[in-house]
Amino acid sequence: MNVAEGALKEPSYGAMVFLIIRGIASQGKFCGAAPSLSLRTTITQKEAKTMKALRTHVAGVDVHKDMLAITIMIGAGDQDPVVENFQCSTMTDDLKAMGLVLVNRGVKDVAMESTGVYWKPVYNVWEPLGLNVMIGNATHMKNVPGRKTDMNDSHWIAQLHRFGLIKPSFVPDGVFQRLRLLSRHRTNLVDDLSRVKNRVEKVLQDGNIKWSSIVSDTFGVAGMQILDLIADGVTNAQTLAASVTTKIKRKEDAQKALTNCFTNEHVFVIKELLKQLRNIQAQILEVENELTEKMLPYAHLVEELDKIPGIDKILAMAIIAEASTDMSAFPDERKFAAWAGVASGNNESAGKKKDQNADTAIHT
Repeated sequence: MNVAEGALKEPSYGAMVFLIIRGIASQGKFCGAAPSLSLRTTITQKEAKTMKALRTHVAGVDVHKDMLAITIMIGAGDQDPVVENFQCSTMTDDLKAMGLVLVNRGVKDVAMESTGVYWKPVYNVWEPLGLNVMIGNATHMKNVPGRKTDMNDSHWIAQLHRFGLIKPSFVPDGVFQRLRLLSRHRTNLVDDLSRVKNRVEKVLQDGNIKWSSIVSDTFGVAGMQILDLIADGVTNAQTLAASVTTKIKRKEDAQKALTNCFTNEHVFVIKELLKQLRNIQAQILEVENELTEKMLPYAHLVEELDKIPGIDKILAMAIIAEASTDMSAFPDERKFAAWAGVASGNNESAGKKKDQNADTAIHT
């Protein structure tokens, strides 16, 4: 594809936003006069004013926890659209009623920001009604500073969507969204487990037990034996050191590292934290079993991913849950790597390349 063809088929965001602001906002459609711009472009103001919209029946939605601000735009691509504004709550019945209003007005395409988890109830209710709901990255859809209200935001989103300026986020099929829920819940539990382990380590340090200074894993077999003894009220360093039956590199330092100034309060907190730790470990195992069962239809894919060095079955299931099995959303492996947040980006200005670290992946 040559440059000219690419420019025609996939116009840049900068050029398109310039068209919107210069050609449409200058006519007073953004609640005020257009800002003074000093940009240079080969596109004339006349061409901007006659720019044709790609969609004729659209809605833009500004999503919040308890309410939606909705703007409907209906009209031919080369004409000014008829604009209607609505507000509704995010209760399921109200979402259904609002969805029917959109359908009755002939709206086919709806766009909204991927605002936390608040977009999901709207998507789940409106998608079965036949509405084509597009989720966009909020950083790509920011309104003009100083004009931010809920209704202005929905108006801006509808305007962008009407002219095809919103890049859709990847939203997998329903079954993979449910698998995501399980996979992400396991990730949260693993994070909780790490926090509990850190609390245990803090209590050990507070009582002057330096076990982590002589072993690589405080919660290994020997470490858990010692922690169980402490939880039972045993704090004598010689007794604790004698309980170590596994091989450790610095066993001669065990008694010295376990000499402590523990009190009854230290013992009580260690006991409570161990209960919490084992409870979370049991929850993680339960979630893993549930996820494994739900992944049975994709067991062959899990096995293939498991062959890759550095990827075990748990991570393989997480990859499938996040990316689904349909790779048609990703033109090539480079796009997939960028979506996953493991590819460096482009950051060049005045011919100088700056930090190109990959952005943290933020998935819907």
